[in-house]
Amino acid sequence: VTPSSKIVGDLAQFMVQNNLTRAEVEERADELSFPLSVVEFLQGYVGIPHGGFPEPFRSKVLKSLPRIDGRPGASLPPMDFKSLEEGLRATHGDDITPEDVMSAAMYPKVFQEFKEFTANFGPVDCLSTRLFLDGPKIAEEFE
Repeated sequence: VTPSSKIVGDLAQFMVQNNLTRAEVEERADELSFPLSVVEFLQGYVGIPHGGFPEPFRSKVLKSLPRIDGRPGASLPPMDFKSLEEGLRATHGDDITPEDVMSAAMYPKVFQEFKEFTANFGPVDCLSTRLFLDGPKIAEEFE
């Protein structure tokens, strides 16, 4: 899922769960507790959309929270991928792939949760979606 797709989905789910219309969301933006992805989007963490953010909606949601002007990450130091890989190998063993390094660089908390999950439950990525979500049927065999 792309970051912007997650933001849209999180906002849609929030609206459905709370039985909110677009007008109600805009009207009550200063009192609603929006998903973190929506708040961070409005802060500028995934960039600034063409044409800017909708006002006064943005100001109502953010109140006094900081806003990012310009490109997100512009002030960050360069990523030391070699050092990150060494740290991951020290923590998780030598089976770290280049994809693991990229995942950990972009989504450190999600990567850590995934590694903990697979340490507890094994390589679930080889299971079908149905087996993963529902579990096996009685007497069903699988590899």
